[in-house]
Amino acid sequence: MAQVLAEATLQEIKDHLEVVVDSGRGTTFQGSESVVRHLAEPKELRSLIGQIISDDTALADIAARSYYHANNFLKVVLLAGDKNPWRLRLHMWHPQPNASGTITEDIHSHRWDFTTALVVGEYFAQEFKIGPGTEYYHFKYLPIGQGKTFSLEAQGKEQLSSVFEALLPAGTVYHINHEVLHCISRSAGKAAASLVLQPPAVEDFTNVYRTSPVGEQTKTEIEVQRPSVAQLREELEHFLTWLD
Repeated sequence: MAQVLAEATLQEIKDHLEVVVDSGRGTTFQGSESVVRHLAEPKELRSLIGQIISDDTALADIAARSYYHANNFLKVVLLAGDKNPWRLRLHMWHPQPNASGTITEDIHSHRWDFTTALVVGEYFAQEFKIGPGTEYYHFKYLPIGQGKTFSLEAQGKEQLSSVFEALLPAGTVYHINHEVLHCISRSAGKAAASLVLQPPAVEDFTNVYRTSPVGEQTKTEIEVQRPSVAQLREELEHFLTWLD
């Protein structure tokens, strides 16, 4: 695997991931772990990001499908499949010097299974199940796609209890099924980043659980911010400094 991907061009990496996903290996940890682990190595990431920064066309395409996520990170879709709708994503959590303590995202499921490698920093991961526990507001999250908004549809309230928790350091690679309810918490003053291989979706929506409601309407439309090409280049250049 390393020989196939070492110092590969963007097109070669994309072609290889097309094969991995088309074979079904991208949907399992056994099939995707070695690929994700290799691409997450600092040398490989620098090569991948460096090629994108120097390619104006690729940078523009990536900016058009990336956005600042409601869970406080920049979601950069580095590569996207043509044959199958898979994604190779970079998630960037910036330090927030004006905040203190720990920032915890909303509990959520996904529309797809995925394999992720934590490449910078650390975070505290938790998984949950529906059952007696803490009460949350339950929402159905409908995806953004290429549009400018996502929607949250109120589903009432639900109780959740934690069933797993761990502090994950850089270098950790793991796989999560789309049905798993999970969230991460991180130090407000520290950067973190992960590389994610996302196979095609198997669900139409995501379940989100919040500690507070969203507006007064049953359905709330929320506009997202996409980075400009210049912003994305700056973000990726900044990310490279995190690998030093």
